[in-house]
Amino acid sequence: MKFLVRFVGISMIIVALYNVWVVIDVPPTFKVLATTKVDSSAIVSLGNDAGHGNLLGIQSALNPIHYSNKVTLKDNLRSYLQAANARGLINAKTVIIFPEYIGSWLVAMEQKSSVYEHTNLTDAMTAVITANIFKFGVAYMTAPSGTKDKDKYAAFAMKAKPVAQTFDEIFSELAKEFKVTIVAGSIVLPEPSLDEAGKLKIERGRLYNTSIVYNPEGKIQAPLVKKIFPIDEEAGFTTPGDKNQVPVFTTPAGKLAVLICADSWYPEAYSKLTDDIKMIAVPSLGAVDSVWNAPWNGYNGFKAPSDVDTSDYKKITEGEAWQKYSMGPRAGKAHIPFGMNVFFTGNMWGKKAEGRVLVLTRDALTVLPPTTDTGRIVNQWLY
Repeated sequence: MKFLVRFVGISMIIVALYNVWVVIDVPPTFKVLATTKVDSSAIVSLGNDAGHGNLLGIQSALNPIHYSNKVTLKDNLRSYLQAANARGLINAKTVIIFPEYIGSWLVAMEQKSSVYEHTNLTDAMTAVITANIFKFGVAYMTAPSGTKDKDKYAAFAMKAKPVAQTFDEIFSELAKEFKVTIVAGSIVLPEPSLDEAGKLKIERGRLYNTSIVYNPEGKIQAPLVKKIFPIDEEAGFTTPGDKNQVPVFTTPAGKLAVLICADSWYPEAYSKLTDDIKMIAVPSLGAVDSVWNAPWNGYNGFKAPSDVDTSDYKKITEGEAWQKYSMGPRAGKAHIPFGMNVFFTGNMWGKKAEGRVLVLTRDALTVLPPTTDTGRIVNQWLY
């Protein structure tokens, strides 16, 4: 009995000390820790304002410190919207597009300062998991059956509730402040759905790479868009979305379709899109630009559709494949005249994403050069 009492007492002391250690050196959550000044040269605008609205891609150059707390990330994103507004690029018919995975790094928010100083992702995530070891353990042990990569699953699932809440607040507030429609890139969440009041809710279960659209009142527009064709790197911890989902939204500028990254490569993803859709938004995540210019290795994650010339493998570049098999030609076949594919830009613990932007204007596809260390705003006027 004495041994049991002593064991429980020592355990409680260890847990108490751990909880004290966890909050030491955590930066203040109310303070903006990194500010962004958007250079006017970072704004690219195509076409002329005909009063029909515009697609506005935001490639904020993001680093780990931007994810330290809500106010820092929001202030960074807001600075790009302010710069666009100052140039007259924001109006009631503006549709703003952020890149894929922009919300998922919030798993690192409100951690020790050292987390944001690590130079590689493994060290940073190890530090985050160490500071959330009990939550990580629960998420790991309760991972759905069939989950191949439980480490990544648990890393994304362990803080899902505060991450989802912070993400929702940031983009809801930005949409409401600037009175625009926002395609909020994407975020990995467990069993995301909308409740009867239209609020975002999550439940323990499978992870989905999810895109959320906010209307100019800051409210979520149904449905949530879930990535249908995860690539190999995602397949171990995320679940494919329903192929029958209809990712179409009514906006002040007309009907908008949203496909997440690799989904734009598959004809099936366009099968539910009707002829009256005016524009398509594709949030994406890439790598360094050398990958864009390297030989194409073929479809990733799923079998190539029947209309793909597989002899192109290793013959054309990754970038040429994006132009030949993704949004540009496939949206055209779906009779969608306008579109924008916005890639993530930044350096997240050594994972450097040098994002490009692909702009579809009727039958013409414009491919902008990569952004490396700076952010960019890309505007396309609709007509």
